[in-house]
Amino acid sequence: MAASDVGLRARHLFQSAFGEAPTVVARASGRVNLIGDHIDYAGGTVLPMALSAHTVAAAGALGMEGVDAAVDQFTSEWSGATKADSDAWKRYPRGVLDALREAGYQIPLLKIALASDVPVGAGLSSSAALEVSVARAALLSIGLAVEPRTIALICQRAEHVSAGVPCGIMDQWVVAHAQSGEALHLDCAALQSSFVSLPDTMRIEVIDSGVRHALSDGGYAERRADVETATRKLGVGYLAHLPRVRWPEIAELAPRIARRARHVVTEAARVHDAMRALASNDIEHFGALLFESHQSLRDDFEVSVPELDALVTRARSDGALGARMTGGGFGGSIVVAWRS
Repeated sequence: MAASDVGLRARHLFQSAFGEAPTVVARASGRVNLIGDHIDYAGGTVLPMALSAHTVAAAGALGMEGVDAAVDQFTSEWSGATKADSDAWKRYPRGVLDALREAGYQIPLLKIALASDVPVGAGLSSSAALEVSVARAALLSIGLAVEPRTIALICQRAEHVSAGVPCGIMDQWVVAHAQSGEALHLDCAALQSSFVSLPDTMRIEVIDSGVRHALSDGGYAERRADVETATRKLGVGYLAHLPRVRWPEIAELAPRIARRARHVVTEAARVHDAMRALASNDIEHFGALLFESHQSLRDDFEVSVPELDALVTRARSDGALGARMTGGGFGGSIVVAWRS
């Protein structure tokens, strides 16, 4: 669906819910990570790209009339399944507004309507798209255009504090910086990124498994805690920076911690290999790295599920260059590289 259609839906939803037209409208895209999952919070480099799917926030200032005027008000297209579901998603926009105000931005009380064609729970950064679109709308409401870096960091903090997900910076960074179809090479430790051109001989497809995840359920936080344990045990600043000559030390860790650490260091190395493969138009090697990444996420990091594994196997049998689960795992989508 075109982003303009999503924007129209957001405007109509705002009009229906609040009885007036919004004063500002802002959008943010979803993202797919080509390679480099679960290493952003370990200081690794990653290779995500922005999708054509968007979330749009339509907003306006909240007047002082009515009994609920002391708090921000939200409505969205996805708020009708159950009461628990419809309440839970509001942590994200509320957290963003709180984080902006804590950062010193004089954001008024707002009413916000959200529409999206980024599938929720599919590993495509629906939460980051929501957060960045809300941040952009809130800042537009006071006439400010803030640099993407600042928006990304504020939205990451909002997800940590309000949603309880200790995410790395990748999702918010690429959603705040990249446009549809653009890939970024992001150094998550240095917070530096550059745009990457993908070869014309390769096309990227995203396939949704239909299995939904919720990173706030605890599996993500447990994996991050394991990575932090390995980092402390090995005495490094970032686990992804562990020199290859020290990799044998990983075997001395407790078995589960060792598996997590092995994924991080090998995945970080795969991202560097993938960048070299893209630079030399070696799409076959790039694809092989995707398959290796999936195996590592499945066996060492244990964040895949049978449905994702089956999709990767199917892509391989259909002649794909490479395929892997993408995102935090426990459901969601795979990314597939094909010859054009």
